[in-house]
Amino acid sequence: MMREAKAPVLSIIVTAHNSEDYIKKTLLSISRSAGSSFDSSEIILIDDASTDRTYEICHQFSQDNLNVVFYRVNFNNIGKVRNYALSKCTGQYITMVDGDDEVLPFAFEEISGLLEKENPDLYLTKLNEIYPSSQEKLQWGKLNFRAISGDRAITKFLIHKDIQAHFIGQFVRREILADMQFPEFECYEDAYLFPSILVKSSKIIFSHHGPYLYFKRDGSLSNNINKEKISLLIKATEQMPLVFKEKYKNLIACHWINLLHKHKNDIYSEKEKTTVISHLKNISLISFIFDPKVRLSMKKKYIKLRRSNFR
Repeated sequence: MMREAKAPVLSIIVTAHNSEDYIKKTLLSISRSAGSSFDSSEIILIDDASTDRTYEICHQFSQDNLNVVFYRVNFNNIGKVRNYALSKCTGQYITMVDGDDEVLPFAFEEISGLLEKENPDLYLTKLNEIYPSSQEKLQWGKLNFRAISGDRAITKFLIHKDIQAHFIGQFVRREILADMQFPEFECYEDAYLFPSILVKSSKIIFSHHGPYLYFKRDGSLSNNINKEKISLLIKATEQMPLVFKEKYKNLIACHWINLLHKHKNDIYSEKEKTTVISHLKNISLISFIFDPKVRLSMKKKYIKLRRSNFR
């Protein structure tokens, strides 16, 4: 009787759209990061409707590496792409890499061993944000991690400290994602789903130093805000109280405050303005002001918005 092949420890989802200037470096960085574990890792490589040389570069990489499974789709929608990629994964854990980012050498190799040994539901790592002006050359150091409670993980996420609403650079047990779907958004799809992942995960470990190089480029999808993207951001923010419930209401309120503070001139729909303002009006002033978890700067923003009647 033939023995069933063991599932790979790690499935690495790589999504690309018109990334010909970056995708070679992205794929090379993954190879170097996986090191000796590369051949036993699974790479799910997706080109979504590229019109440049992204397809050719990805196709060649898949031809050169037996553990790379390459798909070309025409969704023009990152939410659909992520769902499609998840349906193809067979690894015990899933991580995601965008086609214009990179990961540090040997990091995935060490992390694969950590996942096998510690067997967490969720391994969270801090992203390394790389700006055009960044001079420091980052290297992968000693792998330090600690267990954190679900409450601590949710709090870190909500105050936007160490944990952001991105699946890139995070490692999720595949079973956690099995009955979940990303919304079919062109952006903020991860912000919508991330709260559900945090709530569903029992054993969570966290590293302050992560493997992921998140390049913050001018003209990126997340930097070009328009009314459609604001609508998606509002929908993603509305998901937070549905998932996190009453306990975190003041920290969730901070997201509504930031949304109106940063984007009030970008909200064109009166219905959406009413939605945002209604969430702000539901904030209990006393509870919010005296909550030690809420930053002073956020309290000042709220008072300023309140005095202007949220206009």
